[in-house]
Amino acid sequence: MTLKVGRRDDATWLLAFAAGHVAIFAGLFRGAYTMPFSGTGLYYEYGSALVAGQVPYRDFLVEYPPFALVFFTLPRLIDASFRWYYVAYQAQVVLFDLVALGALYVARDRSRPAWWMLGAYTAAVLAVGPIMLQQYDVFPAAFTVLAVVCYSRKRDTAAWVFLALGVMTKAYPLLIAPVFLLFDWRRGTHVRDLRRAAVAFAGTCFVVVLPLLVIAPTSLARMLAFHAERGIHLDSTYGSLAAAAGVLNVTLVHIELTFRSWNVAGPFASTLSKLSTPLLGVLLLGAYAFIATCIRAVDAANLRDARLVGTCAALVLSAGLVGSKVLSPQYLVWLVPLLPLMLPPRRYAAWGVFALIGILTYYIYPLHYPELLQLNGLAIAALAVRNLLLVTLTLVVADSLRLATRSPAAQ
Repeated sequence: MTLKVGRRDDATWLLAFAAGHVAIFAGLFRGAYTMPFSGTGLYYEYGSALVAGQVPYRDFLVEYPPFALVFFTLPRLIDASFRWYYVAYQAQVVLFDLVALGALYVARDRSRPAWWMLGAYTAAVLAVGPIMLQQYDVFPAAFTVLAVVCYSRKRDTAAWVFLALGVMTKAYPLLIAPVFLLFDWRRGTHVRDLRRAAVAFAGTCFVVVLPLLVIAPTSLARMLAFHAERGIHLDSTYGSLAAAAGVLNVTLVHIELTFRSWNVAGPFASTLSKLSTPLLGVLLLGAYAFIATCIRAVDAANLRDARLVGTCAALVLSAGLVGSKVLSPQYLVWLVPLLPLMLPPRRYAAWGVFALIGILTYYIYPLHYPELLQLNGLAIAALAVRNLLLVTLTLVVADSLRLATRSPAAQ
């Protein structure tokens, strides 16, 4: 997994792809390939409430971690009208997409031209589609890939700071922290360095939440309770199982709007809700154990390879998506900047599966979501296939990691 010297035209490719991404987000995602539903209106309400002096979590419920409010509020400071807020907010999205693009350029495999890595990322963006522009998951995704790239380049403090910012924006990057620790353990990292990483991570989180701890110290409990009490989201793996069981008359199910999402209710869904957390824990522990086994065969000098770290991060997140009781369509954005870093020999298979997942997700939401809410058989079948493909993606990434780390090139 040794990288070779880069090529002179790489910077030109970066500029070309950056211009292409601006065109995709500003043109394609606002023209022919669009998303009629958007979270921007909700973000505008959050930003307006904060500008009006209200305290988040105490005076108005926010389901997202505190640093997300920075991205919701900055566009509101530019102009009070929703029209210009919408423009400014989407400009933020494009900016962070370009940050992720730049991070991948830095981490590229220098045995190949830059367009190869940048093209893989662009294809993943197109596969997920315009929901990237309408939601805010690109922000934690950019922080996550920055953390992975910094870690691979021995910038450990920066890696943990970026990871903390990702967690404070949307909690899921916390799943990657054990990956970094497993790599540190395998390399025999000194306790002093681990302490420095812990201070960087905890200190960043503390600085973000400090204003709330001073103003309303118990306010964050509302956000935690909100997520703890959520039921089975219709789009999740469990939701597709419950919905399919209902259509086949195996059990009674119905769809209800609770906790700002469409959830499946009924006896079977209630059982799945109780099982979802321990099942998620088993999946994640299995992924971490698998990673620990695989990297045991890797020479310590290669443990900083961005492709290896990125593949492990993608494995954990894909397993988390499979096991989570909430699986909104925009969650696919989490994988977009990590899959281009995948190790061979199964990366092309993983990219193909992810493309199919993106196409089916767009077919379901927004094109046929009303039918899904009515428990239409065809829509449920499409959802079940999509979720089965997520399981397949997890297995493909795991197999690629296994094969790559047992090959002589990994030694």
